[in-house]
Amino acid sequence: MSWAAYNKWLSTNSTKRMNLLRVDKQYDMHCGGSHRSNSVRWALSYGLFGAPRAGAPIAFALAAMTITGNPSSGALVLAAMTAAQLLGAVPIARLGRHANTISFFRTLIAIRTAAMLVCAVACVLGAPVGVLIGAAAVAGLVQGAAFGHLRNAVNYLVNPSQMVKALGFGAIADDITFLVAPIFAAAVGTVSAPLAIVAIAAVGATPAFILPKMPHVPVLSAPERGGKLIERGVSLWLACACVIAAAITAIEIGAVSIALGFDLRPEYGAVFTGTLCMASLVGSAWISIRNRIPSTRQVVVMLCLMTAGTTLISTQHSIVTTFVGCAFVGLVAAPLKAHCSIQINSLVTSKMRAEVFSLLKTSTSVGAIVTSLAIGWTSILTTLKIEIALLAFVLSLLILSSLVVHYRTSAASKLGIQGYPTPARMGTTVESSHEN
Repeated sequence: MSWAAYNKWLSTNSTKRMNLLRVDKQYDMHCGGSHRSNSVRWALSYGLFGAPRAGAPIAFALAAMTITGNPSSGALVLAAMTAAQLLGAVPIARLGRHANTISFFRTLIAIRTAAMLVCAVACVLGAPVGVLIGAAAVAGLVQGAAFGHLRNAVNYLVNPSQMVKALGFGAIADDITFLVAPIFAAAVGTVSAPLAIVAIAAVGATPAFILPKMPHVPVLSAPERGGKLIERGVSLWLACACVIAAAITAIEIGAVSIALGFDLRPEYGAVFTGTLCMASLVGSAWISIRNRIPSTRQVVVMLCLMTAGTTLISTQHSIVTTFVGCAFVGLVAAPLKAHCSIQINSLVTSKMRAEVFSLLKTSTSVGAIVTSLAIGWTSILTTLKIEIALLAFVLSLLILSSLVVHYRTSAASKLGIQGYPTPARMGTTVESSHEN
């Protein structure tokens, strides 16, 4: 079996197509076509969910300045929120393993909103900054788990054949939120610092009202393979998502340093991040319109483009090549992140998905944090070179994994074994979930 034939087999497997058609009919019968509006509502929820985190740096800095007179204290508040998110993501997501995914998500959103409101009240009363840090930590504690259950909810709300499109729309909404939320927080903060916290908390609470309640929905899931948190093959995609997030963070944080490297004024760094964001929106739109899971070869090409883009930026050959590098990275960022999410979705059991998606959020956060520290300890150019090495390493692992699967599939085919399982195949078992 050639490489081309193997990829064609992955994308056109007849059994998978028949099962997806069967699932589509079940969705149509159950939802009466409402799954289309569910896709839009989930995408909006996915985007608005990130508003508190996106606006927190500005809002907490303004609140800290109100309490202590020093805006740098806001960094401590943000650090507490981030650290708590890393610690609480998987354990808290595990508490909702046997609960209704959407109901549990609403509970976590209520806790996060209440904690953010406590931050606002502490700012109004002039409470010690420790109160602000503690309340922000509570908000962060449930944030990672809430993301896991929100991402898991798409399995219960969206037609399986429209999964990639929904993730693409969600990525667009998320990008817009991270562009608008800091500006929104700053604008409201000119009136009142506590009001800025209330505003981003209110926006972040809207997904609890937007998501529909659907207790009995057939979902697309992988066959049950035990209760391990990290199934075989998941580690590769977690590592891939972590490295992708690290590369994007390096460009976002190091944009000012990149501009200074060309003897430009610091504010020109926004042009590089703007290029990255615009290209990311184009990539998100592309996967939404295409609505197909990319083949292994296409994923390899996209990783090569991201590696090439990071290399162009690190060389600082010219402003034009740096713009091209930012465009390359942004263009493939959303498709790669969506692909990692879909592969993880297909490799774990339905009961474990919320936890693993929370772990996915943790891995991307770790990548962003480590990259930030690396830039502070070394330089943006050194950090970019490290990112290039990591991207090349993940690319090598993916190619090696694909070759191993290709060899085993060929061997199984010669022995007459049909339907040999591969990491790229999505599970197509339809289950009726009474607890979700």
